[in-house]
Amino acid sequence: MEIGVITNPNSRKNRNRPNRAERLQRIVGTMGEVHQTSSIDSIKPVLREFLRKRARYWVADGGDGALHWMLRSGMEVLQEDEFAGESVRLPMTLPTKGGTIDFVANNVGIEGDAEGILAMLRGRLESGAVIEDTEVDSMCIDGVQIEDGQEVAFRTYGFASAAGGVGQRFYAKYYADRDPNPRTIVKVVATTIASMPIAMSPLARLPFGSLSTYAKEVFAPTQCKVTLDGMVLPGTEFTGVHVASMSINLGNVLWFFGKADQPGLMNAIVGTPSPWAIISNLPRMTRGREMRGRNVLDRPCREMIVEATGNELLAPIIDGEYYRNVKKLVYRVGPRVRIPKVVAQKAA
Repeated sequence: MEIGVITNPNSRKNRNRPNRAERLQRIVGTMGEVHQTSSIDSIKPVLREFLRKRARYWVADGGDGALHWMLRSGMEVLQEDEFAGESVRLPMTLPTKGGTIDFVANNVGIEGDAEGILAMLRGRLESGAVIEDTEVDSMCIDGVQIEDGQEVAFRTYGFASAAGGVGQRFYAKYYADRDPNPRTIVKVVATTIASMPIAMSPLARLPFGSLSTYAKEVFAPTQCKVTLDGMVLPGTEFTGVHVASMSINLGNVLWFFGKADQPGLMNAIVGTPSPWAIISNLPRMTRGREMRGRNVLDRPCREMIVEATGNELLAPIIDGEYYRNVKKLVYRVGPRVRIPKVVAQKAA
């Protein structure tokens, strides 16, 4: 078996496609298997079978979040006794641009939709053609969540995270939209700017609807302690706590973390800039330039630790996925992940 595909029938884009797995199976044919994973817990049993059958390519029918859970589950399976004694490496992993942002696929140059990508992958394998791949750094993230009043440790892996401040609040607004897409990015930014003269002034007391609070919610600081490469940053409230192991492109609207493309390094963007200072950096965000300001650190790093210090626990977003009730996060450079570069035309 060459190709192992997981598809989530409950995802936003697949809910109205009941025959999704069958359609993808027809495309991969005898070169692979397609399995439905209707819950996070159902991913690991499927990946165990992929490893037993020596599938060389793991494909997530989805975007950054689908790839995130496949990567996390795959790394956990590789630590199990059945596989730990072997020289088993994480197979090549492939997102299929089925999400709303797809920054991983965009970073490595994957193009096309799931059908086209799988058809191209199968065709190249059948013809014996060389499939180019690239290796990218991941982040290994150790955290502590509060569950039923108890501290529970967890480990996950990812490529970009908004741990607190404006990035985390932005994503909360973005995913609250009924159909998040690149236009939603523009809408959230525009609404934030439009509401600032009201929400950030005494006019907020007047009945302006959501405009009275929108910008204030987006720029609400996160109470936490941040340690960057062993240095405790000054301050107890941060308006931005972000880190990534690769540069990201948010819907061809905003670009961040350019310094993360240096092998072996993450890029942290952390600080206490005012809302107006953040807005003044918008032109730089649209061009992928370094963030500027006396209260902003935009620098490479190898470790970032974030600890909640106030009444509000952290709710970090990692590769588009929410992790709630988090007390502590330790981000370190993780294993390098191989991703095949597949360029395909969209299916007719």
